[in-house]
Amino acid sequence: MKKTYTVNIGGLVFSIDEDAFMKLNGYLDELKVHLKNNPGRSEIMEDIERRIAELFKEKLKDRKEVIGLDDVEKVVGILGKPGDIGEEGEEGSQYEKIKGGRPKRLYRDIDDKMIGGVCSGLGYYINIDPTWVRIVFAVAILLSGISVVAYLILWIVVPPANTITEKLEMRGDPVNLSNIENAVKDEMDKMKSKFEDFVDKTKDHFKRKT
Repeated sequence: MKKTYTVNIGGLVFSIDEDAFMKLNGYLDELKVHLKNNPGRSEIMEDIERRIAELFKEKLKDRKEVIGLDDVEKVVGILGKPGDIGEEGEEGSQYEKIKGGRPKRLYRDIDDKMIGGVCSGLGYYINIDPTWVRIVFAVAILLSGISVVAYLILWIVVPPANTITEKLEMRGDPVNLSNIENAVKDEMDKMKSKFEDFVDKTKDHFKRKT
């Protein structure tokens, strides 16, 4: 008879047996060590835990009540090991298989929006430039007001891609360690660039005044 633990992962509560708990705990500790010098460590760990919680939910669909060691090992196989980040090989080929078998999810792209991010999200979903989607909507508005109603409905119904996991799913990219880490780094670089632009504009503004 094995001990069972209750754990909170990504905001969800799971029952997990002792062997699985030790494996998962060791995996998360290894990730923390790998990311110790990464300025986006907290954000990356939050997204990884949300992804783990999503995968555990899928495992429990078959009337299972407790996460076992085999479930944790499969999750680690999907996400990859910290030492594999940035390397090619067996894990890389597995990511490609996951990407090919994982359909995109429809979200609103709030990072590239004109109004609500509907057109950009649709562009990712059907794999075309969002500009063409915007043109179609613009032409349809001129010909008929129905497209306005359709846009508003999509704005209400389609969720925004807020988290890193959701943004990767929107693009159809595999949600693994490497992609999560790179996506967080890209977001931090964008924020840094915007902040530097703001500082430069503020300096120019005060220079003109003086």
